[in-house]
Amino acid sequence: MIFAAPILGRMGVETDAHGCRQFSEGIRMLAGRRAAGSLPHVAVLALGANGPVGPGQIASALRVIGRRRVLGLVTARRSPVTDARMHAAARSHPDRVVLIDWVSFSAGHGGWFAGDGLHVDEQGAAAYARLIHRTIAPFAFPPVRALRMPRHSTGRRGCGVVHQLGRRLRVFVVRGTHRIVCVRARALVRRPPLRVAGGWTAYDWRRTGDGPWAWVYRRHDGRVVVAAVEAKRR
Repeated sequence: MIFAAPILGRMGVETDAHGCRQFSEGIRMLAGRRAAGSLPHVAVLALGANGPVGPGQIASALRVIGRRRVLGLVTARRSPVTDARMHAAARSHPDRVVLIDWVSFSAGHGGWFAGDGLHVDEQGAAAYARLIHRTIAPFAFPPVRALRMPRHSTGRRGCGVVHQLGRRLRVFVVRGTHRIVCVRARALVRRPPLRVAGGWTAYDWRRTGDGPWAWVYRRHDGRVVVAAVEAKRR
């Protein structure tokens, strides 16, 4: 992360890197940011290579950030315990944890690393930064201008209400109404957004202030946009 930090900064990602930092220190940093009112909507911890993530530490990080933020976890090479616990957290919290699988992404790219197979060179740092930015972008940087979402749901094709991980969401087809049926739109929104169906990208719209939308789903060909609004509990 030390070598990737300047690259991430140019991409708009605030980064704090330090040698030999432990996962516990990362949790304390998140807690400090929350107390100061400066904790971002998406927080990424790229820690665990200098010592395995302990039992319960990821749960502690989730408690700190709260239920409406997203926690990114970057898997650590040469640390199978950390890797396994991060994968388990992503499976257990499919609406709150996004896995940034550096271990798998970097496999077969020995030229990105120094002799220890852990610290990256310039090329590896660039790849590391791109992976992190690309993975968190739909949640940290939703494309408000590019998608031009309507300010209201009025007049949009409603497809009913679905239950997703304890939430009630109203489903709307915003664009491409003749290209998707409501059954498909509901199935799309019913899945955890961090595990969106293939061929789609889910954007976290909750912090944009751009209309009533909680999540926006764009088909990769750009012809269909489905959106979800949080419905009040009955």
